[in-house]
Amino acid sequence: MKRRELMQWLIASAGGAEVLAFGRAVHAQPAPRPSGSLSRHAQQTIAIAAERILPGATDANVAAFIEKMLTAWHTPEERQSFLVGLAELDERCRARASKRFVDCSERDQIAVLTALDESATRSSESWFGRLKYLTVYGYCTSEVGMRALGLWPQPWRYDGCAPVDAKH
Repeated sequence: MKRRELMQWLIASAGGAEVLAFGRAVHAQPAPRPSGSLSRHAQQTIAIAAERILPGATDANVAAFIEKMLTAWHTPEERQSFLVGLAELDERCRARASKRFVDCSERDQIAVLTALDESATRSSESWFGRLKYLTVYGYCTSEVGMRALGLWPQPWRYDGCAPVDAKH
């Protein structure tokens, strides 16, 4: 799926400008307090998985976005289901390469994620569907993602440093 298709899918599935504004607001929030944060291992797993799902996710700070969403906007049950899924990811990697996901080669990481994608339900209610959705959402609402998609500067705000297009 191409990035523009991802953006169209995100907007179609979540409601347009409001979902973009909400995502931008989440990006602008400070990181969660340590008491509500994910473990270091969970953070690393999310960061690597997001980058494998959507190259550029690291530059867009998608892992921090996902952590904010899980901490502030998901129920404890949803968060726990997601964390159980991350443990499943490690189990699959141990079965394949005798290592945790974060310690596997990129090739093994991609193979395990691809197998999960092929076997998982396409619903965002599954932990893997939620990971994919939050990765796309975080990327598409980040400045890095919006620039890559040609949506920056945002047309609904003033940016005094935006380059002037000489053609108009």
